[in-house]
Order: sequence, then C-alpha cells, then structure tokens
Amino acid sequence: MPGRWRADASPWVKAVMEDFSNNTVHDIAVQCAAQSAKTQTVMNCACWAISEDPGPAMWVTATKDELRDFTRDRLTPTFDACRPVKDRMAEPTLTGFNFDGMPFYLGWSGSKARLQSKPIRWLFCDEVRNYPPGRLEMVLKRTRSFWNSRRFLISTPGTKGDAMDTAFRAGDQRAWHFECPKCLQLQPLKFEQLKWDSNDTTKPEGKWRFDVLADTIRYECTHCGQRIKDTPVDRRWIENHGQFVPQNPNAPRSRVSYTWNALLPHWIEWRSIVEEFLAAVDAMRVGGDIEPMFTFVTETLGEPWDLDRWMVTGEDYLLERRGDYDFGDAWPLEQARFIAADRQARGGEHYYWVARAFGPGGASRLLAYGRCNTTTELEQVRQQLNVPLVNAMIDSGFKASEVYRFCLASGWKAMKGDDAEWFLTQDPRSKKTVRRTWRRVLVDPNLGVEKPRVKRHLPLFQWSNPSIKDQLALVTHGAVGQWTLPRKIGQDYLQQMTAEVREEREDSRGRIKVLWVQKRRDNHYLDCELMIAVGAVISGVLKGAGAAADH
Repeated sequence: MPGRWRADASPWVKAVMEDFSNNTVHDIAVQCAAQSAKTQTVMNCACWAISEDPGPAMWVTATKDELRDFTRDRLTPTFDACRPVKDRMAEPTLTGFNFDGMPFYLGWSGSKARLQSKPIRWLFCDEVRNYPPGRLEMVLKRTRSFWNSRRFLISTPGTKGDAMDTAFRAGDQRAWHFECPKCLQLQPLKFEQLKWDSNDTTKPEGKWRFDVLADTIRYECTHCGQRIKDTPVDRRWIENHGQFVPQNPNAPRSRVSYTWNALLPHWIEWRSIVEEFLAAVDAMRVGGDIEPMFTFVTETLGEPWDLDRWMVTGEDYLLERRGDYDFGDAWPLEQARFIAADRQARGGEHYYWVARAFGPGGASRLLAYGRCNTTTELEQVRQQLNVPLVNAMIDSGFKASEVYRFCLASGWKAMKGDDAEWFLTQDPRSKKTVRRTWRRVLVDPNLGVEKPRVKRHLPLFQWSNPSIKDQLALVTHGAVGQWTLPRKIGQDYLQQMTAEVREEREDSRGRIKVLWVQKRRDNHYLDCELMIAVGAVISGVLKGAGAAADH
C-alpha cells in the first residue's frame, strides 16, 4: 500500500505490538500466512525499541543471502523513513547498525559466530522454520542477561512439531475470531467455512470456470449460515469486528503466540485462495505434486504441515494400491524406469533391489523386486530390466568405500540418507531461500586405500530421510498421484514396506516431535523405494521440493 504505514490497514497486528511493549511478556511467537503484514509488524517493533526503550538488539534471518537482501531492501529503508530512529542512527558497523550506543546486530542462522557471545535484549527471529536444527535454541540464550528481554519469533509455518510450531504451542495460541454481521456470534476464521458452488455451470465437463465460480464464493457463518461475500467491504468487516482468542489457557503469562490465515487481510481476494486450493488439489491428486498443497497449507492457511491428515488408517492400505496389471506386463505410458539397491551383510553379503517405472503425472508401477548376492548379479538385473545407468542407485550407508568404488567402475549412483529434514538452497529465479530434499556432494572413492596418481571424486547424493519418507507415505497411502503395485504382490515386499510407522514423541520439556520408528528388522525394500523417489525427484519425473525443474 502506498504512503506511510497505518494501523487501520492491518488492525489485527495492534495486539501483537502492544504485547511487545509489555515487560511482563518475554516470548512472542507469530505463526501466520505469508504476505499478511507480519514482517513489517516486527520492523515496527524494532523501531519502537530503538526510539523508546533502547538496548542491544539482533535481527536473525535464515541465510546470509536473505539477510543481505532484507537489510538492503526493507530494514534500512524502514529505519531511514522513521524520523525518531533516523535521528539516533550513527555510523553503521561491520555487524549491523549503531544507534547512539545501542548496537543492532544482524545475523543468520547458518553462522554460529553471529549467534553466540553477545548479550541481547531485543531479539527478532525471522522465518524461523528455515533455521537449521538447534540454531534457534542457541540464539535464544543470548537474552538471559536482561530481566526485561523480548524474544520475537515470526515465520510462516513449516511442519508439525518443528521449532516454530513448538514455540507457537508453548504460548497461549491466540487465533483470530470475528463477529457474524447478522447474529454477532463470535467464531474462528476458518478456511473450511469458505464455500463455492460445484455444478455444471461452475465446472462444465469437469473443468472449473473461475470467472463463474468467483460469483458463488462466500463465507458461511457457523451459527446462522449468514453468507459473507467476497468483497472488500465484507472482508473489511471481518478484520474490523474481531479479536484474538487464546486457545491455550495453561500457557504462562510471559508467553504469547498468534496465528492468522490469508482470509483475514482485506487486500487478499478469497477467489485467489480458492483458485490456489483447487490447483493444489489437482496437482496432488492428478499430477503427483505435493508442493503446491504444502505451500497452500503453510503460507496461505498459516498452519503447520501435518502429514497425518492425508494418511488413511489401517494396515492394508498397500493392498489398495494394486493396479490392473501383473509383473512383466507392458505399460504403453511408461516414460522412465529406475532401480535401487540396498546392501546388507547379515547372513553374508547380499543386495535387496527394487525397480519401478514412471509415466505421466508421476504415475508409477512396480516392475520387479528381489535379492542377489553380488554386484555382478546386480548389474545383470539392471541390464535385464533395461534400466539406464543414469537411473541406477545404490545405498552407501554400509561399507561406503567399497560402494563408492563400485559406482566409479560401473556408473551406478551412490546414495546416502541423512537425518536432516531438508537442505537450504537459493532459488536461482526468485532468489528466495527454499528447502530441498536432496543435495549433491563430492566424495573420495579411494578412501582407505593407497592413493592413486590421479585423484578422482565421485558424486554422492544425500537425501532427507524424514522428508522423503513423508513424501513416499503420501503416494503409498493414495493421497498423491497413482503409485501402484501388481495384482499379485508378495507378502515379503508388503512386510518390509510397512516396517516403519509414524509416532509422536514428547520430550521432558513437553515438545512434540513426529518420528518414523522402525517396528520390524527388515525394511530394505522400503529403503529402495525411498531412493527411487529421490531419483525421480532429482530427475524431474516427480515434482517436489528440489525437483530438477526448479534448478
């Protein structure tokens, strides 16, 4: 919006700023939708602290590049445009700003040196969901020296149980509620109450006509059914006749937390939200791409991603993935095929392997699976199944140096699972920091043997174990794409594919973490399917966080 910042343009942030000025409040966590006034609100609070109650301050972003762009494009112009702040500004330092003896440090989560040592009273942590594990806890300790410190965490949500979600749930969890313009019933602002017509007029021949659909979009009151239209005036009513209502009365008074979704700001048309949702559903169900739905849930609904909402219950879900084909049947729609192997030593060296074909929209079929005793046999299997070398992968978690040398000699790809939930990288097009489920590093294939005259390096593809398991679970449960098995599938494959389950674990501090827990010893076919999912994402056959098309 042009001109000076005005409180009535985003009235819901007033409560957040009032809490920031309250010395009985020490922790503020805001987990909300993107482009909904969140970052500007934090910068306003920073300006107030500099002008009215100065003390050592620090602003932390996820990456160094993000910090540079944010400082240049948003933070510096805001400080320059605020006269009380500008009047206090001295010469900048190598580590940030200086305001009449009040240091204002700038740091990023990847630099331990920037996060340690300095005592901080005003701490601002931006986009916390992208911080590496443990870095938030590290920087929060910087405020211990001040009884009246403030720790302000703000971010679009990530996944259920991550650092940002944990901080939000530790607070009083204030959610926006508004009064119905007819019955005045106070109710939470929920996407589920946004309705639209689905009929032959809005969706002829199975395709949405959004210009027609837009006229039917309305928000229905949960109490009286009153229809609120998608107009600036009606959207203004919701933001001007509402308040935050705490959902966690057991939280200490020193911890407050807020959440709101993209239905709240009046400048966001509900039509755009509906279009985004329908496109995400289509991408997930037909195209096999979960990323648009992940973005919709976290950045539009302002909610953490919870895989469990998409997973069916029961142990026979894999049987529902059986298709109308048998092993060996031709598939005219096939576009690519992959093979992955997992090396084992128990009972003598042997290899479990799985081969899978992919077609349009990420649809896939299990081609074959089995076990062999040597890498020679493994290579013969690849050739018999006509899988190109570029799509042949083997796990290097056991006896890595031997696997590396096999890959160097044969052309197979070395793979390695990692406990990291994701890897951060910069999108070359948008220049934004994005998450990726894999990364490519170089390793020495001659590790542990006499060094050759010519030093060579082998690419190793590391992938996020928890993230790829989540992604595979979506397809095996039928939530995404068309991942299928033959009509007749062996019990050994089914047992190994279901050897791990998701469980919630709570630590001594009440923090909940959702983990994959291995319940049966043998999970080798599962590991192979995970590697195939990684290979399909890297090659662009499957869409997802880190697909080749994004890089």
